[in-house]
Amino acid sequence: MSAPGFIGGRDHFNDFDLDSPEFRDHYDDVLDELLDKCPVAHSNAFGGYWMVSRAEDVRRCAQDYGTFTNTLGFEPNRSNEEGGLKLYPLEIDPPYHTRWRSALGPYFSPRAIRSREANIREQANYLIDTFIENGSCEFVDEFAAQLPGRVFFGSFLGVPFSELNAIQKATDTAMRGAASERAAAWGTVAEFLTSYLKSRESEPPRGDFVDAVLAGVTADDGEPCPWNHKLFVMIDMMAGGLGTTSHVLASIAHHLATHPGDRERVMRDPGLRPSLVEEVIRVYAPIVAVGRTATRDTEVAGQPIKEGDFVMLSQAAASRDPRLVEEPRRVNLDRPAPVNLAFSYGPHRCIGAHVGRLQALAALEEILRRIPDFAIPDGYTPVYSNSSVARNMDELKLAFTPGNRKGDGA
Repeated sequence: MSAPGFIGGRDHFNDFDLDSPEFRDHYDDVLDELLDKCPVAHSNAFGGYWMVSRAEDVRRCAQDYGTFTNTLGFEPNRSNEEGGLKLYPLEIDPPYHTRWRSALGPYFSPRAIRSREANIREQANYLIDTFIENGSCEFVDEFAAQLPGRVFFGSFLGVPFSELNAIQKATDTAMRGAASERAAAWGTVAEFLTSYLKSRESEPPRGDFVDAVLAGVTADDGEPCPWNHKLFVMIDMMAGGLGTTSHVLASIAHHLATHPGDRERVMRDPGLRPSLVEEVIRVYAPIVAVGRTATRDTEVAGQPIKEGDFVMLSQAAASRDPRLVEEPRRVNLDRPAPVNLAFSYGPHRCIGAHVGRLQALAALEEILRRIPDFAIPDGYTPVYSNSSVARNMDELKLAFTPGNRKGDGA
């Protein structure tokens, strides 16, 4: 009998590593073991960090930005050098963070994004048209990784779809490409968004969130925020919504393909579809953990934490905590939804949560309408990877009865 925490040949209690193949390949079992026996695990990677898993501890730390600051980076291998790219408002704390959230929040409320639904469905149908006649697809590359970019760049930014291919390729590489290629891809993304913001500065306002970004907010020194902070906000808006939504879309397809009872229920009762989306996000959280830095000596679940220690708060584990929900690994369409910790908690709770939900629900409904019998080929297993803070489904093959192109996609 193996020692507690020893799974797949690795001691995840004392030598945890977000990027390790042992965690990638035994993901569910490791999270369960951490939640059950080790609320604060230790890692030796990247100079060392802590992994906090239980919901109560994650919520407490996420709210206490005075003790656990975001300003020194959100991932263990993150460079926070002056002049480097940052993600705002993720990597800032109140009160500066609060001013940015207040400026951007109205553009991402359920009411504000409702007008995007028709466009999301149009983009979903455009992508389905590219493979529906084949009777099969590689769902991640052909749909899940494509839709969020088309919505962000096309619907929210108004970038002509004829110009999307290059920036979508760079974005996809930055989010889930080979580690050696990501830095250059992020540079390409930054150049694109810099050019876009500069061009928008010379145009009349459109009444969208980009206008709010360009208007900026007051920095903590009382002066208008610098221009590069506006770029950081744009990068964060993009990074926070693309890879995460791709994983959710792929997870929904995989879950329904492997749980015919749930598929039958959501086909029969559309009112259950929002519950499916919420439960898939909770069970298959796209963000594994997001980091903070301790500003003073403290403790979490009895584990001493020293000033300067890096602490990862696991949204994926917390949202599955059996102290929070019964049968936490089960997608339960009838579950009264608790606060979904997959979106984080406290001041840094995901600002784009409603956009992600809307994309997932609209895409789900178009997929069920057009390729309702999609299935996973016999003997096939999806391909996963972990990229520091995120969980990625990199490949998902589906087969279905061929259908006709809609013909009026974007």
